[in-house]
Amino acid sequence: MPRNKSDLIVFDMDGTLIDSMGCLEDWIYRAIKDHCAPSVTPAAVTAAFGPTEPKIIEAFVPADKVAACLDAYYGLYEAEHGRVAVYPGVGELLRQIGLRGIPMALCTGKSRRAVDISLARLGWENYFKFIVTGDDMARFKPDPDGLNQIISRGNFKRSRAIYIGDTLADMAAAASAGMLSGHARWCCPAPPAGAPEPSYELAAPEDLLALI
Repeated sequence: MPRNKSDLIVFDMDGTLIDSMGCLEDWIYRAIKDHCAPSVTPAAVTAAFGPTEPKIIEAFVPADKVAACLDAYYGLYEAEHGRVAVYPGVGELLRQIGLRGIPMALCTGKSRRAVDISLARLGWENYFKFIVTGDDMARFKPDPDGLNQIISRGNFKRSRAIYIGDTLADMAAAASAGMLSGHARWCCPAPPAGAPEPSYELAAPEDLLALI
């Protein structure tokens, strides 16, 4: 990706921009624990991550309890959002990309409602030109459906777009979409096991700025 030749930068959200995975596990587990099998553990919740939170909850509780569990989850999400941390340097990264006029997008498996809460709480509502959530996807990462939607909406050139993420699914989705990829090592130093080799290993958010 030659310097100043990026037409689009797409970010994953949880585990890439914000340190939230432990919070999500806790909130979902607390929301479902009174309605699921005793054998369900927080670790089992984490293992189910990939689709939206409603889909995860549906996998653990009876159908007639899903709505109540969702209400409990989103209540915790809003009330305890202060537990969510922005990774050091990420706020300035987004600000600098915005100043340079490079379009940014989000492609995340989490629900639209949760995304909207986080963007409002973080003051990021105006950073992202395109947002695709798990609610918008017919197929979840590592399928490239979400990334393809973003590329199509903006008519971007795939070879000049990059997806920044932290997981095997993120790297695989970018590869399948024909996009460049960046492994956000500021949240997970070890490369995702079995993932396609990313186009760039980014030790810190400022490393992305150096590319663009």
